[in-house]
Amino acid sequence: MIKMKSIVDLSMFKSRIFQYLAAFGANMGMVSLGMHYGWSSTSIPRLQSVNSTIQITSDEGSWLASVTPLGAIVGTILVALTLNSVGYKKFIILISLPLTLSWLLIALANNKVYFFIGRIIAGIMDGILFTVIPPFLSEISDPDIRGFMGITYLLALVIGMLLINVLFLCVSDVTTAAIASVLSLPILLIIPWLPDSPYFLLMKQDTLAAEASLRKYRGKSDVVEEIDRITKSLMQNSDEGRFIDLVRNKFHRKSLLLAMGLIIFQHLSGIMAIQSYCETVFIESSSFLNPTISNLIYFIVYFFATVLSQFLVDIFGRRLLLLSSTGLVIAMLLLNGTYLYIKNWTTIDTTSFDFLQLVAILIYILTFSIGLNTVPTLIASEIFTPNIKGVAFCVINICYSLISTVVIKFFIWSKDTFGMFVPFYIFAICSMLGMGFSAMFMPETKNKTLEKIQMEIRGQKE
Repeated sequence: MIKMKSIVDLSMFKSRIFQYLAAFGANMGMVSLGMHYGWSSTSIPRLQSVNSTIQITSDEGSWLASVTPLGAIVGTILVALTLNSVGYKKFIILISLPLTLSWLLIALANNKVYFFIGRIIAGIMDGILFTVIPPFLSEISDPDIRGFMGITYLLALVIGMLLINVLFLCVSDVTTAAIASVLSLPILLIIPWLPDSPYFLLMKQDTLAAEASLRKYRGKSDVVEEIDRITKSLMQNSDEGRFIDLVRNKFHRKSLLLAMGLIIFQHLSGIMAIQSYCETVFIESSSFLNPTISNLIYFIVYFFATVLSQFLVDIFGRRLLLLSSTGLVIAMLLLNGTYLYIKNWTTIDTTSFDFLQLVAILIYILTFSIGLNTVPTLIASEIFTPNIKGVAFCVINICYSLISTVVIKFFIWSKDTFGMFVPFYIFAICSMLGMGFSAMFMPETKNKTLEKIQMEIRGQKE
């Protein structure tokens, strides 16, 4: 319980107030983005219905769900090319107004083109956010709460998903989009008044600014020891942050393969497909509960499980959470796949156990959120040296964007061609492989400084 105490210790709140404020400000962009990811689950079935004023086909619906992660490739490349000169802070400020524009396009849409343009803009901002916010939060946080702080962006993302589904039940689609358009604006009121990461400032050889940044984020005046430690780490890693440096350096390459493996297997568990077509999946058990209500319950569980994961990651560590999470995800994917097979491919009457699908999907998202959702990106933000993080996250996020698109398209194709049970079985098999990969290669990084983690990857001792 000592680690729990360090996370919720109110005596430390004052000294860490600017860490929390930076996380809140930056993550308002994640709330807006989360609403984009939650939008497709309810909106796509509505747009495909015969009563919709703007109708789309099944294929157009799958592309509407896919263009956001695809657009992220553009944003990711933009960050990779300029992060080491621009810094985290300016990029976080940059995303505010485009996210507002993306929602205004959806709110004012009078044909399907507006939807696509709005979601492509959101995707570009997605690429920037996922490349910038995880390392920024890791670099400004104290080591004993870095896990907690480093995954607040995921909590913000899930808050956005839950919020839009609640709004869909209460107000019109246009009003929902209008509300979403203002949620990224608080970034402009908070982030400009906070310093950039001390790591970035030291990379720019601005020692005075780095010291001021550390004093603000640590809430103390004596930061000489930490400045010396970070400076020493940066001197040991003098790469210029180019793609060739990422590939040529065997330790960077080792980190990249680990991070990409974790991200790939995370998404091969089917999360983007289930999340994007949650309400469609629940139609299979509609005799038990209305799919819209099931969809809302799904995002409520997703939210509370993500809150729980923020505390558990610094208590039990990364490895234990990821492995146990993956094991339970496998079980629930197999259970739901079996239910769907029995329901649609046998003569057995499933009415008496239609509740199983809701239970399986809810336990799936509960266990996914606790480990598989949070740990891969957290590990990626910890294992790379500051000067290589921009290009590393570029490669990781491009990988994420492509695999997410493939998973969504595969889900639609396989369920229409073979039956919905097939993608669930495939996701379960992929998750088994992912569990083996994590058990073999993932290190434990709990309560270690970023410098120590990177030294261990290089096989060095303090």
